[in-house]
Amino acid sequence: MATKPSLIAQYKSSLKNPFAEELIDLAFFRPLAFLFVKVTEPLPLTPNFVSLLAMVVGIGAGIVMAGGTAAAFALGAILFGLSNIFDCSDGMIARLKKNGTKTGRIVDGMVDYIASGAVYIGFAIGMTRAVRYGTLHLPFNPWILMLAAVASTILHSISSDYYRNAFIRQARPGGIDEDEFRLMADELARLKTEKGHVVDKLLISIYLRYLAIQKSESSRVSPSPSSERRQAVTPLQAMLWNLIGPSTHITFVILAAATDRPAIFFIFAIGAANAWMVGLFFLQMIILKKQESTILGGAG
Repeated sequence: MATKPSLIAQYKSSLKNPFAEELIDLAFFRPLAFLFVKVTEPLPLTPNFVSLLAMVVGIGAGIVMAGGTAAAFALGAILFGLSNIFDCSDGMIARLKKNGTKTGRIVDGMVDYIASGAVYIGFAIGMTRAVRYGTLHLPFNPWILMLAAVASTILHSISSDYYRNAFIRQARPGGIDEDEFRLMADELARLKTEKGHVVDKLLISIYLRYLAIQKSESSRVSPSPSSERRQAVTPLQAMLWNLIGPSTHITFVILAAATDRPAIFFIFAIGAANAWMVGLFFLQMIILKKQESTILGGAG
């Protein structure tokens, strides 16, 4: 009779590569998500259902925040936190129950954008109302601040995602992108032999085009093995980049809304996180120069 894995073992198996996880996820959101997964384990929940639940709750958070009162911001913050917990749960359910689908990752990504977009818009509307009510004072128009913060957030997410994926890719040199492209292409070919699945076919087709563009860009930027070696990402670099990942920004939005102090998010996203990103780029340049000097020295 097989022994059931311990809760700690199950929790570890539900995670991605720890170095690919943000610190706030490992310390807060993932444990709560795992608790949700275990409590609802007897229920026939699918990852896609939980993803849609995260989206609905996230949209609800944005609608509530648009109220513009301290109570509305606080309730919106709680809902946004729940949305992120559900968002962390879908992948954990897929890994533990082995009931994920090929389109699950695509759906998860779309849910993230929709839920976060709804919250940012709702928060901006709420701040505009609060300024009009005289209960909030900001140095600039709330929409200008929010646009600057969102633009910064997108840039930080793209950068952290790039280095996180580069680190994971090193564990499977030259294979991870090819494997995913082939799996998705095979799934699309299988679906085309069956009736229905219109949404799945459309999502996979779009994702395959995205992977093709990404593959083209990667080969253009890093055409040689020596170039890839020089661009190696260490575990420390991956962890440092994860400190300005999406979940960290979400946490600051939650803190800012819960305390009725939107400046907390703006100071982090526009100020501190941008400074951190610039510092990491300089660190990357220094590491590359040292690696190039070592390679040239060895060649000489």
